[in-house]
Amino acid sequence: MFAGRYLWWMLMGIGIFMFAALSLDYITWLTIQLSGCGDMADACEPAIRLISGVLKHACIWTAIGVLFIATFIRLHYLSLIWFWGPVVAVWFVASTPTLLFLSADAAALTLPAIVAALPVALLFLVAFIVCLMVPLEDGNARPLAASAPLRLAVRLTALYGALAATAFMPELSRIAGTLFDMPALAVVIALAQPRLQTMLTLGTGNMAPAYAMLALFIAALASNLFPRTVGHTPARSTIMLRRLRR
Repeated sequence: MFAGRYLWWMLMGIGIFMFAALSLDYITWLTIQLSGCGDMADACEPAIRLISGVLKHACIWTAIGVLFIATFIRLHYLSLIWFWGPVVAVWFVASTPTLLFLSADAAALTLPAIVAALPVALLFLVAFIVCLMVPLEDGNARPLAASAPLRLAVRLTALYGALAATAFMPELSRIAGTLFDMPALAVVIALAQPRLQTMLTLGTGNMAPAYAMLALFIAALASNLFPRTVGHTPARSTIMLRRLRR
């Protein structure tokens, strides 16, 4: 999947999510007002369950699925699936509860509440998705490999982001225990998460180290893209095509 088509699918997924989070509650209210079911006890309950329950959840999960699948197809197209696939999967899993929380009553949320609910994994994911929207496939160089130090910096900060997503995801122990039907695994994860949090925050107990690594991750991504946008040497096939046109 090339960059233009990936951007289109990302906009489609975001549009579906915004429609479900912001518009379906008003559609439910309008349906109740127009149908007049509010005059009868429990008469509006089927409509509320259908629109605000079934339809809203279906749209939210469809949007998340579109974003997830399109991102993995893009990674496969760029031959980045082996390293970035597991990392992006961890970011998506850690970000999904927050997306569900934001979509539950998005119209009533305030900006401080939204900022407080954002996990660092979602910020890593957004930064990487924006990077994938750039036409990385142009030219002969490998994507996200402008130089060995930059490639190492991007991967190390991405691994930190994946570990932070694992450490600061409260539902991880419950999900893992239920998925694998292993209560002991849930206990082990619940005991390991506080130690991992202490290690990742350098014992400070705040998220400043995580945000510093996020800033370094964004800077490393931008540095990898910079040679492609400024001072980019055209590919050999492009040069030959221009000569033929002359």
